[in-house]
Amino acid sequence: MNTARRQSAIIITGMALLCSVYLLQVKLLEFRSPLLPLAELRYLPDGKYLKAVSLGYEQLVADILWVQAIQVMGERKVSEEAGRWVYRALDAITTLDPHFVRAYDAGATALTTVVVLPEESNRLLEKGIRHNPEEWRLPFLLGFNYYFEFQDDARAAEYMARASRLPGAPRTLAQLAARLYAAAHEPQLAIDLLMNVYERTADDSVRMSLEQRIKEVVVERDLQMLERFIKLYHDREHRFPRRLDDLIGPGYLRELPREPFGGSYLYDSATGTVRSSEMSERLTRLGTRRQK
Repeated sequence: MNTARRQSAIIITGMALLCSVYLLQVKLLEFRSPLLPLAELRYLPDGKYLKAVSLGYEQLVADILWVQAIQVMGERKVSEEAGRWVYRALDAITTLDPHFVRAYDAGATALTTVVVLPEESNRLLEKGIRHNPEEWRLPFLLGFNYYFEFQDDARAAEYMARASRLPGAPRTLAQLAARLYAAAHEPQLAIDLLMNVYERTADDSVRMSLEQRIKEVVVERDLQMLERFIKLYHDREHRFPRRLDDLIGPGYLRELPREPFGGSYLYDSATGTVRSSEMSERLTRLGTRRQK
């Protein structure tokens, strides 16, 4: 092919691309028209198809779609049907540009606030984590969803802990994950997480804060353990033990745990409850599930 033909081919290809992008933008703008039946929004092309026809301009097409999506997300009232279109748009955007972190971040948040589509929000965040494994906010938001939307403390703690180990994550995130592990009845995981952060921290003030948190989680671990053995004793003897020392023996504890703050574990034989003399509150859930 001579130079003139090559230049003509480039110009024709460029004009075809510009026309395609223009027509796509016009079609997307039609989606924002109040006169267009909402059902039409369902026909947004799949992200893989858009990627194939974008001729290397995936980010440009993604930006056009993003403008439309944020306009819909900015409405005061968004129906579930419109919300599902937003999810399809976000899925297409992140297929065109897998590293568009803002689309995962803001999009996933909108899917649980503007509309209530937590499953779709989670799928978007999981996709974002696969393509952007070093972005701490994505596993953080996924943990947030599991906590508030699904009341799954264990999964929430898992993703919060994952986020806490990534570059740029706030130092307090590890403590939040630890508290979630404790609330999920997995306090030893919380202790392991805090110890890991403690060993990697050189700041004395941070280490002091971590030491405090570790002791609090140790108390929660001990209380949960004592409660299990009190229940076991009650199931076997059909009464509560008279004192905690009754839990020492075959099938029970080898010895009673020591309260890490220097206090003691106080036991009520009438109710079978146990608490720390040094902590007024237990490490329980940090909030409640949002009502849908």
